[in-house]
Amino acid sequence: MRGRRLGLALAPALAWLFLLASPAVAAEADIRGWDSLTWGMSAQQVDAALPQAVPLSPPWDFGPLYAERMVQNVVVGGIAFDLVPELARQDGRLVQILFERRPPIPGPEELQSFVNDLHARLGPPAENCVVESGLVTRLWRFPSAQVALTAVDFSADGSRGRLQRLLLRYTAADHAPASPCERNKPRP
Repeated sequence: MRGRRLGLALAPALAWLFLLASPAVAAEADIRGWDSLTWGMSAQQVDAALPQAVPLSPPWDFGPLYAERMVQNVVVGGIAFDLVPELARQDGRLVQILFERRPPIPGPEELQSFVNDLHARLGPPAENCVVESGLVTRLWRFPSAQVALTAVDFSADGSRGRLQRLLLRYTAADHAPASPCERNKPRP
C-alpha cells in the first residue's frame, strides 16, 4: 500500500516519463558504446577518446566499477549532462557510460523533447516502472547494451515531487544490472 501511495504522489512530477509514446524512427539495432567510446576500451583509450575530460578528485567508486574522469555539458536530446565513463575494476575496461543531470532539472517541455529523442533513437522501451524508493525507470535492451533512463525524486527531502536527478546509463550487456522493474515486482 505504501508503494502505491508513493507512486501516486510521484505521478504528477514524473508523468512525462510514462505518457510519451513517440513512434520509433530509424531506431538503433544495437549499441556498442557512445560516440567515440566502445565497450572494452582501456582507461588509456578512453582518455584518448575524451581529451576534454577532467579528472574526478577523488575518483568515484561504484564497487565493481570506478570512474576517474568526467566530461561536462555533453548534450543528449537537448539536455546537458555530465558524462562519466565507468570502468570494470576487475580488468580496467569500459563497461558503462553514465550521463548525470543534477538540479536544475529542465522543465516538462524540455524533458518531453529529451524522451522523444530517446524514443526516436532507441525505439520503445522494453520496461517502465516506478519503484518505492522514488525512482522512475525506462529500460531499453539491445544485443550489446542495456540503456536505462532513471528519474530520481527524493520526496522525503522536502522536494515535493520535484526531480532531483536524471540519469541515463549505457551499459555493456554482459555487465548490465538486473532490471529495477523486475526486482520490485510483488511476489505471488
